[in-house]
Amino acid sequence: MGITRKLFISQLLIALVLVSGMYFFVQWSFDRGFIRYVYERESQLTEGLVNELSHIYATDGGWERLATSPERWLQLVTSAVGLPLTGERLERRAQRLREMGWPPRQLQAPPAGLPQPLEWRIRLLDAKRQMIYGRGNEPLSELDLHPIKNDSGDIVGYLGVQQDDAAFSAARDLQFSKQQNQAYLVIALVMLLISAGVAMPLASHLVGPIKDLTLATRRLASGDYTPRIQHQTNDELGQLARDFNELAITLNRNESLRRRWVADISHELRTPLAILLGEIDAIRDGVYTLDDNALNSLHQEALLLSRIVNDLYELSMSDIGALDYHKVAVDLGAAARDALEGVVSAFSEKSICVDTEGLEDEPRAIVYADPDRLDQLLSNLLQNTLRYTDAQGHVRMTLSRKGDTVCLHLEDSPPGVSESELPKLFDRLYRTDSSRNRKTGGTGLGLAICKNITEAHSGSLTATSSTLGGLCMTLELPLIPEEQI
Repeated sequence: MGITRKLFISQLLIALVLVSGMYFFVQWSFDRGFIRYVYERESQLTEGLVNELSHIYATDGGWERLATSPERWLQLVTSAVGLPLTGERLERRAQRLREMGWPPRQLQAPPAGLPQPLEWRIRLLDAKRQMIYGRGNEPLSELDLHPIKNDSGDIVGYLGVQQDDAAFSAARDLQFSKQQNQAYLVIALVMLLISAGVAMPLASHLVGPIKDLTLATRRLASGDYTPRIQHQTNDELGQLARDFNELAITLNRNESLRRRWVADISHELRTPLAILLGEIDAIRDGVYTLDDNALNSLHQEALLLSRIVNDLYELSMSDIGALDYHKVAVDLGAAARDALEGVVSAFSEKSICVDTEGLEDEPRAIVYADPDRLDQLLSNLLQNTLRYTDAQGHVRMTLSRKGDTVCLHLEDSPPGVSESELPKLFDRLYRTDSSRNRKTGGTGLGLAICKNITEAHSGSLTATSSTLGGLCMTLELPLIPEEQI
């Protein structure tokens, strides 16, 4: 069973339960209240009829005049329930009573199945409980007797009402109650049909994005990262669609990076290998002689190949978090000065002026770091600056504090990097056309390794344009609070 059908059945069952519960509750509440209303009205009508009969008895001095006038009796009873008979209707009803037999105690019941006239559902008895009006073939035990008293409080008669009648005066009201119950049932069925009609398109509407997600996920699993979900809502499905789109974009980007990564690695490894094989073939063919110059050339290409392989290994280890970090409290300023001492002679050979003014004057900047990895990070940054700064250039290293962090700035003179290429400097095997080439010895992996080491120390490494005209590398690391040193 599909989710659409499940949602449809679930919504239909909920609607059925709600409509059924509402129908039975409303019916029960209405019937209960209506029956209470009918009995209260019956009590009021009975009391009013008893008072009227007591007044008639006092006026007539007995029941003889009322017993001989069916018109008066009919008019009295029908007026008491708010449906007075007058004119021809009163005469026809009285004539009918006379045709069925007189006096009233000898009247026969109408055929079964026919409605009883209103005047037949009540009885008038005298003080001795002898029938004056009404059928006389029913025992008095089946009647509710209401005494009729005169002004002195003596009982002069009784008004009898059948016990099995909900109310002798509420025939229309009871019929209305039945009609209302039928109307409730029809309304409940109509509402159920409407619910069924709404549930199906609603279920389809809710399941539509899920179906799209299912199809797109299958394409994603098969290696196609192009599908996108066009479901722009603010609910959970909309958030799921946006997350799926982000996943597809990320997978597509990673796949592109992987392909470029493989192509770049192949290209980087193929170049020194091709040179090695070419020079070896030239030596074997006698084109080159195997002398010190040939061996040095082969050695340089082997070193370049070894450096590429080592950098790839370091980068892969840092990517998977397999590099060992033994962090201790380290003074970042002192670590920077130590790393600079290892390359100061190389800067001097290119006549590059290194400015560390103020670096020694800064207070201690203690960070939580691995000394070896931090030295590797700083050395890579300095080597990168040395490699890509023109001779007779200028390099400046400064240290500054920013809140709970310390920033090490390494700036150099031209050549610089365009603003569009700055974010790409940390990409693997990336070189800018103006300042990076293989002849300078760069593999394009050093800054990527520096980025991973920095992130492992909960810091950040950014590249911006330098005020000296070249590149500015900013290393930002969290400081250790003074009380923890």
